[in-house]
Amino acid sequence: MSERARVEQISQLIEQHNIDLIKVGGPDYDGVYRGKRLPVDVFLDGVEHGYAQGNVLFGWDIADDLVPGLRYTNWDTGYADLRMLPDLSTFRPVPWEEGVASVICDFVDEDGEPVRVAPRYVLRRVLERAEAMGYRPELALELEFRLWREDQRSLREKQWRNLTPLSPTTSCYVIHRSTGDDFLVGKLRRLMDAYAVPVEGYNREHGEGMYEMNLRHTAGMEAADRALLFRNGVKEICLLDGMTASFMAKPFANEDGNSGHLHQSLWTTSGQSAFYDEQGEHHLSPVFLSYIAGVMQTMPEFMALYAPNINSYKRFVAGSWAPTVAAWGIETRTPALRVISGSPNATRLENRVCGSDVNPYLAMAATVAGGLHGIEQGLTPPPPARSNAYALPEAVAPRLPRTLEAAIERFAGSEIARAWFGDAFVDDYVTMRRWEIERYHAAVTEWERERYFELI
Repeated sequence: MSERARVEQISQLIEQHNIDLIKVGGPDYDGVYRGKRLPVDVFLDGVEHGYAQGNVLFGWDIADDLVPGLRYTNWDTGYADLRMLPDLSTFRPVPWEEGVASVICDFVDEDGEPVRVAPRYVLRRVLERAEAMGYRPELALELEFRLWREDQRSLREKQWRNLTPLSPTTSCYVIHRSTGDDFLVGKLRRLMDAYAVPVEGYNREHGEGMYEMNLRHTAGMEAADRALLFRNGVKEICLLDGMTASFMAKPFANEDGNSGHLHQSLWTTSGQSAFYDEQGEHHLSPVFLSYIAGVMQTMPEFMALYAPNINSYKRFVAGSWAPTVAAWGIETRTPALRVISGSPNATRLENRVCGSDVNPYLAMAATVAGGLHGIEQGLTPPPPARSNAYALPEAVAPRLPRTLEAAIERFAGSEIARAWFGDAFVDDYVTMRRWEIERYHAAVTEWERERYFELI
């Protein structure tokens, strides 16, 4: 569809839905949807040139504290403006806000050059390399999250402790318990479907107020966009109802964490599955085996993109359904990579390392880049794990980095990461994560007070 035809289509949607306000923005380093709200006339006037936004969006951390030492933006460059160019294919009326629509933007500088540290650009360059190799990735995230009968004020009054969950039981897959929650969770699903972020299914998970929703698979960029809009939308809907949704990887030490399992497949330009082979063992193609080997080989180096936060690493506990080793298996949930096989349409790889706190653009860029690297290099995976992967020896299944410190040092020194994502992104992402580590080590925790305050 031409740009003019797209603008005409959007103008019709604006009139049809009585839209008078547009939310424009895109993902930051943490996968938070940031931007601004524009009156519809201002939006339409700026469709071609874009909308000014301070580039500090890529200069601060998740708490809006400025990060020193970044290459892209800093006090010496004066925190100049960038431009948000709307990707009009992402334009959607927002079902839970009357007269409001949203659009996801790409970030460019004043000369129209892409901002090379922007997560959407990082994913785009990986997808373009996939296309040049003759492949079209399809992806989908399964996102686990927890729902709380708390608002922004009560969370702070309680200091994020002794919170009231949506439902007080750990009732994984129990239908009648989820029926009692459907006044909210069913509403989330219906509104997401109306928002063109289709949900394939959902269920209670193993935690109080904990749910999993599976997004439908689709082409690479759209899959990441849907995940961004899903997380943002769920949080908005809950806020409007005086509740809170959290996608934090491990909110409490004695409970399972929130996973963000990432499903993926490759398709040829003629629309055939590149992963399925009728004659192959378990119907796995040579391309699929090389893809698995590449994802597995690069996993320790790319861990900082799969597990981006200090808290992400609290999830990786043996026996907790979160993987701890770089191994793969067929229809088994203990290794990092699970192969689902059977039919051409269903054959895919599930990356089980990601938590639901992941930036979907960066996690998808990492797993696709790893797989394509394996195809380019003709890599062969070791035999699949056929027993409990948690118990496999180090020589068979290398341990994944257990801290953000270890992961970020592997990422900083990764030539593969620099080749696929670019020096500008790698250097600033490393600086961002090292800053996060600094802030964590400067904090005095509740654990420290409970352990040392009285007895020392």
